[in-house]
Amino acid sequence: MNGEVYQIASIVSAAKKALKENRDITYSPQKYVQDILFRFVSVNGEEHYIAKNVSEWFEQLKQRKIEEIKLLLPYEVKDRSRLGFSNQSGSMILCFYQDGQVTFFKPYWEFGDKARMWTIYYTENVWENPPANKPNFPNNENELKKCLEEARDLAEKIDCGHFATIFAKAIEVLEKKDEGPDRGYGLVLPQLPEEHLRIFEAVSQADVFGAMGSWNDEPPYMAQQKGLGDEYDRISQELLKNNRLALLYAVNEW
Repeated sequence: MNGEVYQIASIVSAAKKALKENRDITYSPQKYVQDILFRFVSVNGEEHYIAKNVSEWFEQLKQRKIEEIKLLLPYEVKDRSRLGFSNQSGSMILCFYQDGQVTFFKPYWEFGDKARMWTIYYTENVWENPPANKPNFPNNENELKKCLEEARDLAEKIDCGHFATIFAKAIEVLEKKDEGPDRGYGLVLPQLPEEHLRIFEAVSQADVFGAMGSWNDEPPYMAQQKGLGDEYDRISQELLKNNRLALLYAVNEW
């Protein structure tokens, strides 16, 4: 899975669990992350508070009487090729406070050439005139599986066996025949209930949209050569949409 999305999903999952269990948050950043900083909106004209890590951020949220936290990211993307670059995921952390205020934290990833590590800045903004109801995301597991089957079959037709294997493994994760990729990569898994973690891992396995070497790279040209360009575009768009909707369900709806 895209590292930016993996991080923000893991932070939201950890915060939701800590809120539900009324305890301190536990979170381990990726090995390539140097710092994670959170800049809060100014309250009553005071200076912006900056939390130097996830624990300080969560404590500040509790002091401000946080009620609920959700992950939000767009599931309709016009240019899928941009997803291979930093700061293109469109993801954010939604915060709902007891006084009715709604804010969102947007991340910005910055690479340090000297340390060869990333610093991530999350900046809070007030959501003016938010919707009356909080966003909810239904379980679209069946739709995701159908998209994966179509993508697998298309990959085989255009001689992209590597991607056919990737999609087949994602289906196996949904069917509980495979545990998913991230534990094998040495990543700390998000703090999700078992069934939600299963869907998350299927999403992670099927996150093939990026830059060089991704599903956006050679496959569209190979599909075009076989007269399957339109089918590639349709299946890819549906796969991205349902993959992201499944992620939103897995992280938010428990």
